[in-house]
Amino acid sequence: MKNFNMPDFVSPTLEQEEMERLKKSLTKHISKKDAEEFLALIPLAVNAGADQRGLWVENMCRALEDHFDKEEIIEIRKDCYCDENGRLQEAAKSLREVYESVGCDLENMVAVLNESGAGWYMEGKVLYTKMFVCECPMLEQGRIHQSLTWCHCTAGYSKALFEHIFERPVEVEVLQSIKQGFDYCLMRVEIV
Repeated sequence: MKNFNMPDFVSPTLEQEEMERLKKSLTKHISKKDAEEFLALIPLAVNAGADQRGLWVENMCRALEDHFDKEEIIEIRKDCYCDENGRLQEAAKSLREVYESVGCDLENMVAVLNESGAGWYMEGKVLYTKMFVCECPMLEQGRIHQSLTWCHCTAGYSKALFEHIFERPVEVEVLQSIKQGFDYCLMRVEIV
């Protein structure tokens, strides 16, 4: 897949962790029984190869789209985000330090990050962030697909990240994704 980079470390229990996050999210949004029935439709083998993971992602997204409406899918997937083996906390800490170093001024933070090529921008009080590389190990062999279903987990990840940085609630929306064939993922982040 274009702009894909396998992370430096992939958990040996990647598939199990992915299924556990999905089960927890489904249980929260529907019920334990319905979650278990749904997961039975899309089994994922432990130690699956990259091709198997890519196919599972496609099947799981299709199953979600067949069973839930768009808003339900977004909420379910937002709750499936991973912490990238602790990188979420590290990134949040580093970005919080940048934010504090510019007097907690978001526009100045964006300017500092853009000096390093972040490509972020503001429209009014809304922040738009770009990610130029996808490091999701589940998508190593993923195919381009117009659906954003899989990538809504990134909104959950970004929500956790930016709420730590700003110490306030935020709303995050994924607008486009590398998985869709774009050169970068684009997210809308609004402090509420």
